[in-house]
Amino acid sequence: MSYPINYPTPQGANIQTFEQGGSIFDWVKPQGASFVFFTLIGSGGAGGTGQPGITSGGGGGSGAVTNFMCPAFLIPDVLRITVGAGGTLSVNGTASTVIYQAKNTTGYTLLSANGGTSASSSLATAGAGGTAMTANGFCATGFFQSIAGQAGTSGASNGSTASDVTASATTFLSGGGGGSAANNTAGGSVTPNYGYPLSNNFATGKLNQGYFIKQPILVGCGGSGGFYGVSGVGNVNPVNGGVGCGGGGSFAGGSAAVGGNGFVVIVTW
Repeated sequence: MSYPINYPTPQGANIQTFEQGGSIFDWVKPQGASFVFFTLIGSGGAGGTGQPGITSGGGGGSGAVTNFMCPAFLIPDVLRITVGAGGTLSVNGTASTVIYQAKNTTGYTLLSANGGTSASSSLATAGAGGTAMTANGFCATGFFQSIAGQAGTSGASNGSTASDVTASATTFLSGGGGGSAANNTAGGSVTPNYGYPLSNNFATGKLNQGYFIKQPILVGCGGSGGFYGVSGVGNVNPVNGGVGCGGGGSFAGGSAAVGGNGFVVIVTW
């Protein structure tokens, strides 16, 4: 088996990943498992568009991250997994969840990682990071951690440049950068953790997409904001966020970028 993440891989370990945003899956506990470890990543919010001649759009916020580990005998045999769908214009990113269905018709949410907020569709306001999960009764059975997402940066007012996104001290995900509103200027760039860059080639007006790296260390990068009036190129649309990360905000009145989908991984051994 090719392991997508550098988790410990003892003999007989079972690693299952769920990545299709907006999808629902059933997870069946492997026989003979002693421990179960969950990582949930909420989806990212989308960037905003701003208003022509007034403001550029802000960047979307990244999703929250929730980790949990406990003895396998305390886990139900079948769980329902939902993967958060990345935010689109004016629609926030959704949560990734682990649900125990047998409780009632709607089920009981055992774990969740909330999605990031999408930026305003008409203002420079950025999207907020997904809020951390509050521990519930299920979390008392093991080791629990939930970290809030990173907010995007606001778009710029007319005639000014957008702020860049700097690496977060608390999460490996990134919010999106705001768009530019000044002629011949780049939008807000995104610098993720551990020195991994998102390249903005202002000379050619090109942006790389946001990304999500699983090895050798988890890093997610949000989308950079759109460029405005680049000499010889014109306006350049922002880019989408990587898994769980915020999309970039547009130059004033352009098209906004979407947030990255959520992600869930469950390891048993």
